[in-house]
Amino acid sequence: MKKIITVLTAIMMMTSTAMAAAIPDHNGTDLSGFPIGTKKLTNRVRQYNDIFKSAGDQYGVDPNILASVCMQESGGVNYQYYSDGTPRPAWGIMQIENTNEKAFAKFGLERTGTAWTLEDRLDPEKAVPYAAYLLSESLYKYDYDYIKMLQAYNFGETVLDRILAATGDNWLDERKNAKDYASNWPYNSYGDPLYPEHVLAYYSHEIDYVGAKVMLNGELVKFDNQYPIIDNGTTLVPVRQIGEMLNATVTWDGDNGIAYINKADKNIELHTGTTTAYINGKKHELEVSVEVINGRTMLPLRFVAETFEVNVIWHGENRMVELIDKYKLAVE
Repeated sequence: MKKIITVLTAIMMMTSTAMAAAIPDHNGTDLSGFPIGTKKLTNRVRQYNDIFKSAGDQYGVDPNILASVCMQESGGVNYQYYSDGTPRPAWGIMQIENTNEKAFAKFGLERTGTAWTLEDRLDPEKAVPYAAYLLSESLYKYDYDYIKMLQAYNFGETVLDRILAATGDNWLDERKNAKDYASNWPYNSYGDPLYPEHVLAYYSHEIDYVGAKVMLNGELVKFDNQYPIIDNGTTLVPVRQIGEMLNATVTWDGDNGIAYINKADKNIELHTGTTTAYINGKKHELEVSVEVINGRTMLPLRFVAETFEVNVIWHGENRMVELIDKYKLAVE
């Protein structure tokens, strides 16, 4: 009996470890062969945890991945030094390279009204959100496959796409030949073929991740500036985007903090900072309040979707809300 209990306990511990090692919203490449969480983050990296969380939650990227990338890239050190002691930028998630100068400036202008310069690239509060944004673009492109996202971050999407096109599911083994897929590359090696492995070695669940993704009629929804978040079990999405997703009309009363969503014979009225909502004038109580996050009014997705008779299915294994618009599918 003792042996049976010991075996069961071991299995439970192994299962628990495997679950703890999983990236919550990862989809695609099997993670079983990756050494996840075998190394520790330094305090120098952990000092930026609040920034990683804020940027990750805003752009739909697990903030623990951002911390792991930071650890692999620079160990949280903004500067490295030449042999004579002269400081130089330590390129990585917190240090934006010269080739991104224009895109970095545009990113700052769109979000703050000021075009960021390369002097801003060593400021973690600016560089980390930009890096999170870039990673989120790749994450969406590769259907939330964090392994492909990380390899694209290291190789560049062009080289990774060529490898994927040539080898399909065998792309992991082909990474060692990445130089053969790079144009006019004179060197014997290209990038880090084991970059995802090196990053995931530092991965943990130290930073709480509240992100979620949304699929509408079989297609992932791409969000701008603020991605969905989970608040007390309720998925919140930006009001403007949910209106576009459901072909509804959105009106925002900024003076009073009220969002109006209208479609056909249904009219929804939601007040920021409260759990009170109205459908055609009838009062309803929401599970969580409507909030403004990063300049976006965030609404409970299920409440709005079901009001407009859209089926809502929650896939907890990869933190995805699936929406099925029966009317739209019937018309198509």
